[in-house]
Amino acid sequence: MDNNRSEYSDEQIIGQLKQQDLQQPEEKTDLQIELTTQPQTNLSTSVKNEGKKKGLWAGLAFILAILAKGKFFFVFLITKFKFLFIFLKLGKFLSTGISMFITIGIYALIYGVKYAIGIVALLFLHEIGHYIIAKRVGLAVSGPVFIPFVGAFIGMKEMPKDAVTEAKVGYGGPLFGSLGAVVCLGAYWATGSKLALALAYTGFLLNLFNLLPVHPLDGGRIVSAVSPYLWLIGIPVLVFLMFWLFNPIMVLIVVLGLTQVYKLWKNRDQLSVYYEVPMKERVQFAILYFGLVGILGLGLSYALELLR
Repeated sequence: MDNNRSEYSDEQIIGQLKQQDLQQPEEKTDLQIELTTQPQTNLSTSVKNEGKKKGLWAGLAFILAILAKGKFFFVFLITKFKFLFIFLKLGKFLSTGISMFITIGIYALIYGVKYAIGIVALLFLHEIGHYIIAKRVGLAVSGPVFIPFVGAFIGMKEMPKDAVTEAKVGYGGPLFGSLGAVVCLGAYWATGSKLALALAYTGFLLNLFNLLPVHPLDGGRIVSAVSPYLWLIGIPVLVFLMFWLFNPIMVLIVVLGLTQVYKLWKNRDQLSVYYEVPMKERVQFAILYFGLVGILGLGLSYALELLR
């Protein structure tokens, strides 16, 4: 009996040990851990590599699309921003616009906005007349530049080749300016506007003053094709006006006029060719000059009577 009990006990012990082995969790070896974790690492790496490849192909496709459609993009910029090119093209007139607005602003503080705009518009017509005629005779000139209380001017990048060319350019300003004054007078007749009448009077006065036969005024340039000796008549008239009105600008013009007379007398032999003008053209310029002086004088007198 003791033997059976001992055998039974041994069997019970073996059974209990087997049950304990079944209940304990299975430990993973290094090989098992490598087999279970390595496939996951390879999978994530392959996904990342695939993403990088797709990103590279997408970037390359984008660059190729830009290169392929670059000309269309350039055309788009030209059509949408063509005003920039126009602005650059017209950049040479930028000084004209800036000086014009500055002059209007200064005059507006004294005379009011409407009258200031009118005066600058008349000055612009005068100078644009010089500009157009200068271009017609082939002279390189800049756009008009305005100077408050002085007037305006166009810069001549080259000198006229003879007195006839100089006279043509000089005549263009008073001609266009006088037409502007006549338009203002017509506006007064049509509307009865005192502003239009005042501008007409101003236009007649400014252009008549510019026709004084004194260099560098327009009149002095015009009569150079008639006879430079007419400068000797204009200078005393300007001196009288200088003392009567006491204007420093007139002092400057007198000084410049006397300087030009001195240069002509000193270099009369060299300049004689410059002032050689056929008699027919001398007569034509004389008629044009004195005719415009007469018309402006009548217009000025008429406008002055209306203002009174």
